Amino acid sequence: MTVTVRIAALLTALWLGGCMHLPDTARTASVTDRTSGEITNATPLAEVARKQNVQPLDPASPTPLLDQAMAELARTDPGDRFRGITYDLSKDNALDPRWIVQTPDAWGRRAASVGFFPLQCNGAACDADFQLPFCRRSTDCPEPGAMCGHLGASDAQPELVGKRLCLGHSDAVVDRFYQPIADAQQAVDVTVLQPVPDVRLLAALRNAVTMLARSGRAVTLRILVGQYPPDGADARALLAQLVRDAKTVPGARLAVYAAAMRSCTGSISCDSFSWNHAKIVAVDGRTAVVGGHNMYTQDYLLGEPVHDLSMQIQGGAALSAHHFADRMWHYVCDHDGPINPVSSYVYRSGMADVATGCLETIPLPAQSAAAASGFAVLASARLGSGITTHFGNQDDLARDLIFGAARHDIVVAQQDVAFLQPGQPEPLYPELTLERWAAFLLAGRGDVYLVLSNPGSEGPSGGDYSNGVPLEAVARKMLKVAQALSALPQPELIDLLCSHFHLAPYRFGPDATWPGNRPIGNHSKFWMVDGRYFYIGSDNLYPVDLQEFGYIVDNSAAGAELRRTYWNPLWRWSRAAAISGADAPACVLRSPPPAS
Repeated sequence: MTVTVRIAALLTALWLGGCMHLPDTARTASVTDRTSGEITNATPLAEVARKQNVQPLDPASPTPLLDQAMAELARTDPGDRFRGITYDLSKDNALDPRWIVQTPDAWGRRAASVGFFPLQCNGAACDADFQLPFCRRSTDCPEPGAMCGHLGASDAQPELVGKRLCLGHSDAVVDRFYQPIADAQQAVDVTVLQPVPDVRLLAALRNAVTMLARSGRAVTLRILVGQYPPDGADARALLAQLVRDAKTVPGARLAVYAAAMRSCTGSISCDSFSWNHAKIVAVDGRTAVVGGHNMYTQDYLLGEPVHDLSMQIQGGAALSAHHFADRMWHYVCDHDGPINPVSSYVYRSGMADVATGCLETIPLPAQSAAAASGFAVLASARLGSGITTHFGNQDDLARDLIFGAARHDIVVAQQDVAFLQPGQPEPLYPELTLERWAAFLLAGRGDVYLVLSNPGSEGPSGGDYSNGVPLEAVARKMLKVAQALSALPQPELIDLLCSHFHLAPYRFGPDATWPGNRPIGNHSKFWMVDGRYFYIGSDNLYPVDLQEFGYIVDNSAAGAELRRTYWNPLWRWSRAAAISGADAPACVLRSPPPAS
């Protein structure tokens, strides 16, 4: 989701809505930085790589690609400050059969058939917390495509045990967040972006906390909310909602913490805008759900839903998520106070009400020795601005290292690859990423596929899912990048891109829009290289300066499944609207650019 930013009269007129964010405007390093060789969080990425002698990866080497990437990332962290936090390699990971979390899973359907249940449910015929009608069979549910089913997340309420509810297109996804938390033995970390979880997703989290209280297990849960100005997030109110029912459970042994944080708001000492954007549910150092999903009922579970992608994993990669959360909470606990945009609260079983409190490091169960078998995952993250003055944005470099090692194809689904900063005439792009793609194409290795959100797309809550940069501008930017890297005449470069750079707006079925001509939004942050290495996480490709977390996976079987169940249907329906590449009815680069 995006946050549109307008700055006027210093920062007092700052307006943000949704989840697009103002990028760091201080990407030019200081004179001291440039002359001393020291790298900081303000050093441009290309200069970080040059100063620390970061080398390209070699896909022909017997050393696995993610091991090579780990070694190169370590060059940017000479003090090992962020090893295990912003870059961490584990090799004991596993996936269950339902590891892919995508909503709405509606491939091939007409837009009007993606049914949902509005938040207008009252009386004995429905559940007040989930705002869903009771049913006995699917024919009791009037919405198109709805089904009568059971939510595991409703089991915490005695009056709902055994009851069935009418479920819309994606309501069942609440169980994907509820179940790992309810099964926790000792520790849960949740990180989200404001607004705080609401309605059905809030009910799922609350019920998970209630089930933990009833279990009698001594469990600690932390939930951290990234907050952007001007309004921020009310962590105290969120915590009160989460423990609403757990407070009445005798014998409970819970400790629940909630915090809202922003690490940088354009001050003199921190001339950027930065807050948590990571979306994590991590449990006991063994299970994690990570990806793009925000916990917004309105934008994900109601009409005209935004499309998104997350994944569930077991193994050491989950421990990496806790370590990242620990670093975020370290910042929160050091900065909680009235002069900072940070607040933290705690509820412990037996307390009459929530109180101020913070927990830097979550106590985790003893971790068993790494499994002898499993697959490799590089957890990659960035710390943005305000948390450290050292370079802690290894995630930015990790993706470009993997892109640079591509041999056959690169496929990408994003909200945007460009950010139009208020007051600036030209969009900002991830320049190094585009250079990697252009070099791959110029070498004749294969094809690049890129699917972006439709310009003008919005969520039902009013948030934007488009940065307002036309797809045509993206195509012409790629041509400009290719021209800077090649001596080929422009007509030959255009022929190359028109054949091998496939660019299309997001489609999930035969319709180009939602009913009423409203654009379809995409919020996933996904890319895949050679069908084997893929990223699912919170980090958009367009340049912003937030805290992010995601997984780069090395697993050809999982890549094949992801391609079959996500990418192939996505490209099947999107390619009809392509504006570049062999599938495009007409390549936009063969037409003159619009007059400025």
